[in-house]
Amino acid sequence: MDTLEQAQQQIAQYVEQYNQSRLHSAIGYITPADKLAGKADTIFAQCEDRLAKAREQGRQKRLRASQNPPLHHSAVEREVS
Repeated sequence: MDTLEQAQQQIAQYVEQYNQSRLHSAIGYITPADKLAGKADTIFAQCEDRLAKAREQGRQKRLRASQNPPLHHSAVEREVS
C-alpha cells in the first residue's frame, strides 16, 4: 500500500464484503446486512422450503427405485435365453 488513502479504501472494501456478501455461521449463514434488514426469517423459511422439497424428491426417488429394482445379471441372462 502506497498511501493512507489506499489503505483506507482497501479496508472499506473488506468491510463492505464482510457485511454484504460473506455468510456468517454465528447468525445462521446469512449476511449481517440481511440480518440487520430483518430478512433472516424469510431467508430461513425459503431454505426450509427448499430442504423439504429436496427431502420429498429423495423419498420419491427411493420409492420408485424400490418398486423397480435393477435386474441382476443372472435374471437378464434367463430373459435372453
